[in-house]
Amino acid sequence: MSLFLRTAEEAISIFYQAAEANTQTAAQDGNIVKLDQRNAKDVLLTGDLHGNEINYSGIIQKAALDQNPERHLVFQEICHGGPQFLEGGCRSHRLLTEVAGMKVRYPNRVHHIMSNHELAELTQYPIQKNRQLLNAAFSAGMRHDYGPFAKDVRTAMLYYLETCPLAVKISDHVFFSHSIPDQLDDNGRFFDETIFYRALDPGSDLIRNGSVYRLVWGRDYRQENADRFAQTINAEILICGHDPCLEGFKFPNSRQAVIDCSSNHPHCMLIPTADRLTQWNYRTYVTPVPIPEN
Repeated sequence: MSLFLRTAEEAISIFYQAAEANTQTAAQDGNIVKLDQRNAKDVLLTGDLHGNEINYSGIIQKAALDQNPERHLVFQEICHGGPQFLEGGCRSHRLLTEVAGMKVRYPNRVHHIMSNHELAELTQYPIQKNRQLLNAAFSAGMRHDYGPFAKDVRTAMLYYLETCPLAVKISDHVFFSHSIPDQLDDNGRFFDETIFYRALDPGSDLIRNGSVYRLVWGRDYRQENADRFAQTINAEILICGHDPCLEGFKFPNSRQAVIDCSSNHPHCMLIPTADRLTQWNYRTYVTPVPIPEN
């Protein structure tokens, strides 16, 4: 039995408590969590997990939140992937519940930003990979664990996902979001940066080509695009996930890092809030995640 398996009643309670914690996060301003020397000593930013329970355990080990009471930990992209049930379905919902449980345990120090696979669950937007519909596998996994109560757990899960922030900003110059919008230099494709500070409209912001959708689905790594987004949100360094990285990280342009925690070489970034990251030193903050022995 997986360490992360919860009863339906436990999962429902965790998701609703985590949603409440999201809405009450002290450092949150609109849809951005803002961290600096006044409320954090350092911040551990993690990459996509996609249900990887082993790498998650390594992240928890590296974060050591109880031993580092002024550290914040930020997650992204938990859904879709990881161990599969023999009869079909993935069990990444268990890891999502675990991350929500961390938010409950450390309500002001653990954060989970919106990513495209969580948004796909929230909006029922189909994602297919290797001829498998990931949403269907996710739902099958929930039915496997919760049977007739799967619908109730899903309702609580979606309520939680609705409250997840879009980004974390560190010391006013490092911006952490799942991705960045593409083609920002195309005047015909409007990106509404007010999504970071106002209530979101599911009928326009979350749908295909809406501004939240573009934020979490973009794969435009051109220097010009990164520069334009950095100017838009007034930041120097952009840190994202979204793209698989065999080595656990990559630097597609002079101001952007992509980190990945779903591979065999998971990496993260540990950023002291007192440090000033620049385009000349930000790469040195990438660090490996320890992989616990089975």
